[in-house]
Amino acid sequence: MDIIRYAITRPVAVISAVLLVVLFGLVALNRIPIQLAPDVSRPVITVQTNWTGASPVDIEREIVNRQEEALSGLDNLKSMVSTSSQGRGSIELEFAVSADMNKALL
Repeated sequence: MDIIRYAITRPVAVISAVLLVVLFGLVALNRIPIQLAPDVSRPVITVQTNWTGASPVDIEREIVNRQEEALSGLDNLKSMVSTSSQGRGSIELEFAVSADMNKALL
């Protein structure tokens, strides 16, 4: 109960103490090294196929669907997104962070 009375009777001292704690926290935050935080990058492989003059429907039917079937069995595959445009097909494969990307590339 004494702390509450002190805080009510001396608000300037309480505000000063809070500002000092926040200031020391900001200084410490800037000086703490970030070496303990891991560098986590999203493991993604993009497969692009060009077929000059082909329509998006032809690209999807003849190339992208077949590639999706072949690539869907890869280990640690999280998601597969494909796009087809005029003369180009693209498949983006996202893997789990623990995936061996050298093995996935092969």
